[in-house]
Amino acid sequence: MQNFNVKPFTKNEFIEELRKKFPQYKIQTSLGALQVRKSGFTLTGNVKIDTNPDTGKITTTTQLDSMPFLIIMLPIGLYVWAKKQKIKDFENEVIEGIKAMMN
Repeated sequence: MQNFNVKPFTKNEFIEELRKKFPQYKIQTSLGALQVRKSGFTLTGNVKIDTNPDTGKITTTTQLDSMPFLIIMLPIGLYVWAKKQKIKDFENEVIEGIKAMMN
């Protein structure tokens, strides 16, 4: 989980900018959740983004943030643990893209 602040923004403009910045990824906005996903469903290719547009606060979440739950589900937990660096690299790519587009 990473938190950072940017200038205040509107959520619709933020989503459109994400789509322009990351055309190779799926920007999912269903059920109130904003996610940047690699194609298909993968445990290692998903970054959830929580925003507060009025204050400019952005928080990213990955599967690594729910590791205690995944460890209980041992096979999935071991798979995600083995892919830890790949998950962090993807999250950092999304964060750097957001920071670049918001400045």
